[in-house]
Amino acid sequence: MQNQQEQAENDILTRARRAIGESNFTYAKFLYKGALEINPQDNAARYELHKLREAVSDDVSIFGKAKFAFHALKMLFHRITLNHNGMIREAENLLDIDKTSNFALRSMLHAAYSAGYYKLVTFISKQVIELGSGIDDMIIIAKSFLNEKIFDQATKIAKEAAAIDPENEEAKGILWQASVEKHINSDVQLITAGGEGRFVPPKVDATKIFIASHKEANDGRKSDNGKGVAKP
Repeated sequence: MQNQQEQAENDILTRARRAIGESNFTYAKFLYKGALEINPQDNAARYELHKLREAVSDDVSIFGKAKFAFHALKMLFHRITLNHNGMIREAENLLDIDKTSNFALRSMLHAAYSAGYYKLVTFISKQVIELGSGIDDMIIIAKSFLNEKIFDQATKIAKEAAAIDPENEEAKGILWQASVEKHINSDVQLITAGGEGRFVPPKVDATKIFIASHKEANDGRKSDNGKGVAKP
C-alpha cells in the first residue's frame, strides 16, 4: 500500500513538472495539491508548489479578494469541525491567492500540529516566523522539531520563546526535554543549570539522569561511575 501511494505521488509530481514546462501553471498547481491530498507531508510537492507561487503572479483583483474570503470561511468551518486536513487544504487555496498570508500560514501550522504532521510544521516554520509568530506558534514549532528529533532547532526556538516570556513553562520544558533526549543515549550525564531537580519527561529513564551541584558542574567533576557531567 505504501509503495502504491509513493508511486502515485511520484507520477503526479512528474506530470506537474511537465505541465510547468508547458506553462500550464494552473494545472500544475492542481496536480501538486493532488499529491498533497495523498500525503500532506510530501514536502517535495509542497516546496515545488511554493516555488510555483513565487514564479506566478497572484490574483489581486476584487474577484481574488472575494475568493480569499470564501476559502477563509470554509477553513473556519473546518476548524470548528476539527477537520485538520480540510483546514490545510483551504490554507493552500488561500496561499494561491496571497502567498504571504499570515492567517493562512498560521492556520496551516496549527492544523498540521493537531494532525501530528510535524514535518509539515517544521517545513513552514521559517515562513511563519518571518511573517510574525506568537508565543503559541513558537511553542508548536519547537515541539514539532522535538518530535522530529531535531534537538538543536527545538532548543533555538524554545530559547527565543523563553526570551519573550521567561515564565513560560512549556518553553522551559522543551529546553529540558531537548537536552535530555539529545544526550540520553550518550555517556554524558545531565544536570540542571543550578543543580536543582527538574521534571523528567515520561519517555526518559530517570535512573540515567545525574543531578549534581552547581559547583560540581562548574568543576567538571565526574560521577562515581566515571561518566562525565555536562549541563544541558
